[in-house]
Amino acid sequence: MKLIKLQCPNCGATLSVDENAEKAICEYCGAVVQVESEKAQVTVKRKAFSRRAFVIFGAVAAIVVIAAVAVVLSVTGRGAVGSNVYKTAGVYLVGEDIPAGEYILYPHVSDNDGDVTPVLEVRKTKDTAVNSSDFLYRKEFYMRQYVNLNDGEYIAFDYAVMYLPEKAKLKQLGSGGYAAAQLKIGADIPAGEYVIVGQNKQTQYYITSKPEAQIGTSAALNAPEMLSFDYCENRVYLKVKDGEYLTFAGGRLYRPGEAPKLSETADGKLPAGQYKVGVDIDSGKYRVYPAPNRKSQAWVCLNKNAVSTGEVKSWEQEIIDAGGETLCFIRLEDYEDSAETEIPDSDDEMYITFWYCFAEKISD
Repeated sequence: MKLIKLQCPNCGATLSVDENAEKAICEYCGAVVQVESEKAQVTVKRKAFSRRAFVIFGAVAAIVVIAAVAVVLSVTGRGAVGSNVYKTAGVYLVGEDIPAGEYILYPHVSDNDGDVTPVLEVRKTKDTAVNSSDFLYRKEFYMRQYVNLNDGEYIAFDYAVMYLPEKAKLKQLGSGGYAAAQLKIGADIPAGEYVIVGQNKQTQYYITSKPEAQIGTSAALNAPEMLSFDYCENRVYLKVKDGEYLTFAGGRLYRPGEAPKLSETADGKLPAGQYKVGVDIDSGKYRVYPAPNRKSQAWVCLNKNAVSTGEVKSWEQEIIDAGGETLCFIRLEDYEDSAETEIPDSDDEMYITFWYCFAEKISD
C-alpha cells in the first residue's frame, strides 16, 4: 500500500491517504475529503460555514473534528465493540429495558458502513418521531457523548454503542492530551484550568450544566444550560467546575504547562492563538502583524483573570468581553502595517489573544 500526502483544503492539515482510496476523513477538522489521486486534488464534501456565522452560532457541524473510530481509540484506548459495552444500536424504554440514569455513547462506524452519521434520539414514542414535539433531544454526534435518561423516555441510537459510565473510564490525562470529546468534570477530569491546542485549526469549547444542551444556535448559546463557550485559532484556555460538562473540538485538551508549543512561522513569529502570560508567553513589548488578506478581521485582546466569553452580544462587544478585565484591545485595521502592544509584569493571571495576526517580541 502506497501512501500519498495531501493537504486538507478545509483546515490545512497534512493527510496521509492510501493512493487507492476514494475518500478520507481529516482527523483534525472532521472534513470528509474526496480524493482524486491521479490529479492529487481534494475537495471538501461538507457545508461551508463563514467565520462570522460560526462565531455567532457555534454550529454543531463545526464540532465534527475527527472520525468516530479515531475518537474512540485516541480518547479511551478502546477499539471495536467489546465486553464492556452495555447496549448496541437500538431503541430502549427507560425504566423497562434500561434503568434511568446517566450513560455514555461512542460512535461506532466500521469501514463497510459507508457514509453514515451516528444519531442519538431521546423521544416520547417508541416508533420514529413524527414531528419535533415528539423529540426530547436529538443530535448527530461524532465523539464521546453523555446522556441523562428518565423513566418513560425512549432512547434510540444508530451506529453507536452505549456504556455505563464506570465502564468507560478514560486513561489518565497526560502529555498526549485528550482528543475531541464530551467530558464530565469531577468524573473524567478534575475541576480547574485546561487549554485546547490544535495546529492550524480553529479550536472551540462549550461548557454546559447538562450533557444534552443544544449548542447549534445563538438562542442555545444564551440558554440557561450554556455556562460558557469560546473559540480561537490554534489554542484556547478554559476553566471548569465539578458537575459541569465540557464539549470541545478542533484540537487536543491539555493541562496548562503540558501543552505543546505552537510552531513559529518561517520568520520566527508567534502564530494566532490565545496565550497565558508566564506559561506560553513572556511579558514585554510585541509587534503584531495581520495575516495576509485578514487585516479587517485581525485584533489583539489582553485580558486579566478569566477566560470565558459569557453571553453572545454584538460582534465587537463579544471580542472585548472575552473574559475578565480587558486591559488592552487593538484592531489592526486601525494601523498601517503593524501595531505594538505591551504585556505588563503582573502577579495576576493574564491571557493575550492574537486573532488573524502574528506577533514577535521586540523588547522586555
